[in-house]
Amino acid sequence: MSNEIAHPSSSPKQAALQLVIELVRAGKLSPLQGDASNMISIYEQFKDHFEADKHKHNSDSAIS
Repeated sequence: MSNEIAHPSSSPKQAALQLVIELVRAGKLSPLQGDASNMISIYEQFKDHFEADKHKHNSDSAIS
């Protein structure tokens, strides 16, 4: 994985993945609790949020 931090508006999938990884590293999210579906769900929620924000930002830019 790259050492660069992905910006959510340009790379929503990468930013979501990095955020989940950092939550695991910080001990805020444990891959040992339950199955992987919890971590996948959290990733999907971040990704969806970042993608929606990206589309909103692009729409706002087109109007201006």
